[in-house]
Amino acid sequence: MLSIRDLTVRYRTSQGPVHAVDSASFSVPRGEVVGLVGESGCGKTTVARAVMGVVPRTADILGGPVLFEGRDLIRLSERERRALRWKEMAFIPQTAMNALDPVYRVGRQIEEVLVERGGRSRSQARARAEELFALVGIDARRLDDYPHQFSGGMKQRASIAMALALEPKLVLADEPVTALDVIVQRQVLDVLKELQARLRLSVVLVTHDISVVAYACDRVVVMYAGRVVESGRVGDVLERPRHPYTMGLNNAFPDLERAAGELVPIEGSPPNLLDPPKGCRFAPRCPFAEARCVAEEPPLRTEVDGHAAACWRSDEAAALRPLAGEAATWRR
Repeated sequence: MLSIRDLTVRYRTSQGPVHAVDSASFSVPRGEVVGLVGESGCGKTTVARAVMGVVPRTADILGGPVLFEGRDLIRLSERERRALRWKEMAFIPQTAMNALDPVYRVGRQIEEVLVERGGRSRSQARARAEELFALVGIDARRLDDYPHQFSGGMKQRASIAMALALEPKLVLADEPVTALDVIVQRQVLDVLKELQARLRLSVVLVTHDISVVAYACDRVVVMYAGRVVESGRVGDVLERPRHPYTMGLNNAFPDLERAAGELVPIEGSPPNLLDPPKGCRFAPRCPFAEARCVAEEPPLRTEVDGHAAACWRSDEAAALRPLAGEAATWRR
């Protein structure tokens, strides 16, 4: 459905160019959910916005291609991209409370999409809006309410309904459950999973929460400092990570076998993307870094099982994983 190859997004700033996304490559198979995970500022949201073509004016989309069903999105004109939005590909924003217009009734906002972009009459749009609310588990009578009358979970469900209004094939969801409590998170993810399976959607789920990836995704792409460092099937990547950064992220996932209260943080901070390190960008924080890691950038190598990792020591991953689970390893 979606194939991204060497995508680079550069922001022009007063201090110089910042490569928020640097040569990122991954694919989204038809009918699957792909989780895009990593720390804040690693480029996840920028990737999703670049695919949609809604980056700020200070951003330059370089590299590519970004192929959506064989069409290179980067080479399309704004008019051609606009024709794809809502109808072929849709976006669920990170904060639904900011995405919904506070002075318009929620139903009117969904109807506007159906009339302006879908070419439906007002009566047809109203009927479809009622169907969409039923689809995401909201009473159709709430269509006449304003956003402030909705809870956070209902607002997020309404945003999902709006994204699905014109039956797109690809949905990009930017941290759709971040601002919600864990109970409502589960409810919203269940709605998203059910709709994805029923409608055979392809979904890119942007999140910093690895537990969301484990629960909702088929595949995962791990990003660090603007680059893809690991990707593959969720079970393979989370159970047998080959990159030290993914091993570190796994330590943040609840483990019943680990001593109660024991935390294993990744020490340090991500690099400044105005002047990133020469070799592996994770090397300054990696307890397993060697001289080669500092001097040379590792390529993203894909194994026969489709599991890819950008680490010079990925062949030693089985021996490194137990060490990565110990707090003392990360304090060195």
